[in-house]
Amino acid sequence: MKKVEFIDSVFEFLRVLLGIVIAFLICIVVIILMSDADAGEAVRTFMLGPFMTKRRFGQVLAKYASYMLTGMGMCYIYSAGRLNMAGEGAINLAPIPVLLIMFGTTFGLNVMPTLPKIVNMIIITGGCMLTGAAILMIPAFGRERLGAHEMVTSTIMNMFCLYAALWLIKGTIADRSLSFLGTPNYPDAARFTRYWNGSNFTGGIWVAIIGVIIGLIVFYRTPLGMRIRLCGDNLQFAIYSGINAKRIIFIAQLIGGLFAGAAAAVEVFGLYNSYYLSLLTNVGMDGLLVAVMAKKKPIFVPITAFVMAYIRQAAAVLNANTNIPVEMVTMLSAVIILFVAAEEFLGGTRRKVIFRISRRAELAEKKGEVA
Repeated sequence: MKKVEFIDSVFEFLRVLLGIVIAFLICIVVIILMSDADAGEAVRTFMLGPFMTKRRFGQVLAKYASYMLTGMGMCYIYSAGRLNMAGEGAINLAPIPVLLIMFGTTFGLNVMPTLPKIVNMIIITGGCMLTGAAILMIPAFGRERLGAHEMVTSTIMNMFCLYAALWLIKGTIADRSLSFLGTPNYPDAARFTRYWNGSNFTGGIWVAIIGVIIGLIVFYRTPLGMRIRLCGDNLQFAIYSGINAKRIIFIAQLIGGLFAGAAAAVEVFGLYNSYYLSLLTNVGMDGLLVAVMAKKKPIFVPITAFVMAYIRQAAAVLNANTNIPVEMVTMLSAVIILFVAAEEFLGGTRRKVIFRISRRAELAEKKGEVA
């Protein structure tokens, strides 16, 4: 049985890896066909562009941190059999309570600038995580208590969070000297340290690494992780086994919200000097893509998150240096998901190998009984 599980895990890894490789090969062919000038230079720019300078690679690592956190959170939700997509709303709204304290209270204005940076980062990340968890619990409550589909309510929540953040900033802490809607600049002690001479590679990477390690331990090494997986794989069996399925599904989405809030802290207080929504990206939705590519297995999230971050930066570099539009990234993401998410990709080969191993084990057992 253990050998079968090992083979199954190997094929899952190969499916993710081969899906990424095939998608990249397809995109290279498309780049060659679309290039008006030197096709070789365009391919080189796409493949190596994100690594050519520290600033570009810093951008990859900045997105990598956010994608690892949102991808890990979505894996918990996805594994529990739910599709709560309010992570994007959490990215927008989770920093607001922290900002209201930072710019609207005596503690924020007088005390936070004097505190050690590590203390401020713990306060900021913890506050964002709690808000993110509260946001994702709203669609969860609607599904489990009221019967409203979480995909619909979470989509509505994303829009609500966006405009709620705009309204709260506009009515309270907006910097009126700016020509756009935004907050004053953060104090130096209240933002993640930037590495590599001010690149977008920030101390948020440590939050992501710690979060991923904790997420993997909980998912694979605790009874809670086992119950979450069981609820997603077979809900009725989980109920008949005595598991409080609704409670476990609530907890899975709560964990997803905590990770989304951490990603909001890393994104908002790492990449920007102040909070203004026009610069925020689709980190929450990209986290869903990361989880889909990882086949809802958190162990693959560090790989798929890096691929997603690399794709985004490669598309931006390609668009800046060639005539190929940035929408190429959308096509690449779609092709990767097509191969990785397809259940029958390598499915026939996997079944044949598992059948052979099971058959050999069965024959060996019969021979033992005869002897």
